[in-house]
Amino acid sequence: MALSVVLAPAAARDLDRIAEDRRRQVIGDLEEFARAPSWRAPRVKRLRGFKPPLDRLRSGDYRILFRVVVDAIHAYRVIDRKDLDRALKAFRHFKIR
Repeated sequence: MALSVVLAPAAARDLDRIAEDRRRQVIGDLEEFARAPSWRAPRVKRLRGFKPPLDRLRSGDYRILFRVVVDAIHAYRVIDRKDLDRALKAFRHFKIR
């Protein structure tokens, strides 16, 4: 079951700020997950404390915050792992459906 990928404006801005080689890696990992989504994969983790659930996909030093909605992956942010805690605190204040 292949899913489509929808990038939020913040995720698109995040990708624009990443070096080209890293950007290709992140996009490739996201497309690979969309082709064969598996929550058992070691690179995917469900984050606690978010309603509806929020997931994280690890791609090198970057983390993709996303939700699966019907038949699409909605990617909200692409964040360097060292900035993840701060971004998650800010993310809790936004209501995304």
